[in-house]
Amino acid sequence: MKLWLIVIEGALAALAIFAGIWAFQIWQDSNSPKAGGCQETIVVGKSVNGVEITACRLIGSAIDSKNALLVIGTIHGDEPDGKRVIDKLLTQAVSKESEIWVIRDGNPDGAVLVTRRNANRVDINRNFPIKWEASDPTARTYSGPSPASEPETLALMQAVQKIQPTRIVVFHQPYAQIDCPPERPATISDRLSQITGYKSECIPGEKSGSPTNTYTGTFTIWVNSTFPDTTAVTFELGLTTLDAKIQTIAKAMRTLAAETAYLP
Repeated sequence: MKLWLIVIEGALAALAIFAGIWAFQIWQDSNSPKAGGCQETIVVGKSVNGVEITACRLIGSAIDSKNALLVIGTIHGDEPDGKRVIDKLLTQAVSKESEIWVIRDGNPDGAVLVTRRNANRVDINRNFPIKWEASDPTARTYSGPSPASEPETLALMQAVQKIQPTRIVVFHQPYAQIDCPPERPATISDRLSQITGYKSECIPGEKSGSPTNTYTGTFTIWVNSTFPDTTAVTFELGLTTLDAKIQTIAKAMRTLAAETAYLP
């Protein structure tokens, strides 16, 4: 009988120790920063069909660092791979010296329809109110009835105005290169090329089917023409991107955000 009491007491003591360790682990986890996710989310607008477009400040980011990086996964609904970069960024912590914001999808209706354009059949990346030009409504790059006519355009404009980033990287497909930033030296493009392996090279307008052979009304033209302390650059992924490359690009975003030598 005495032996059984000793066994029971030992088991209870072991259980108490285990429970204590488990409780401490829960407390520690609840007081430790998460590895990834959003520390703050703001709604910057809605799509034609009423889908919210949100911007997320990654967990671990500094607050009001005056050196924010904004990363946009996609503007064209049939160019989805940039969202994979955002998803990878959302799983990993960022340096406390950095401030990273992400917009996973700037054209959610286009993503559902698997089309470059939005639900109004407008190419958002020709609709911004700088160097805007009217174009054929049947064209894949239709610029809309007027500058900034589309709610998605206004949402992305609102995001830049609210976040006030110093650098913006927006993903497209399928040219597998980093474009020249309009109105800016290629410093950031060259740095991204160095740390990702993608070539840094200007993309001519005729390559995307522009009727004028130049880019008009694009997001990067609008940003760089409107905000002198901000540089926006287009990062073109290929037709498909291996997971290992997505990981490399996500890491490059964190590297760029932590560096001050490559500010505009």
